[in-house]
Amino acid sequence: MVICGMKRHEAVTCLKEITITCTNMSPDAVALFDSRPDDPDSTGYQVHIKAVLDNETKQRLQNIAEKHSLALREENGKVVIYQPKEVTKTA
Repeated sequence: MVICGMKRHEAVTCLKEITITCTNMSPDAVALFDSRPDDPDSTGYQVHIKAVLDNETKQRLQNIAEKHSLALREENGKVVIYQPKEVTKTA
């Protein structure tokens, strides 16, 4: 069984696109984290954004996530962009 997750270079690419696209957001609001082992939704790296976001910025973040086949969720006052867990069987 193989569990796929966002690799560091993929997360950095996403971070760069966020800073270019969402110029009204402070760079201090964005951080890169490894997912928790008990996270039921993702594995690998995650982009965490802790800021008050307007609807336009949320839509831009959603577009970036979709462009990179990532998911976006809001939790505990932050937005998390992550690679959903995919489990594939190997022979």
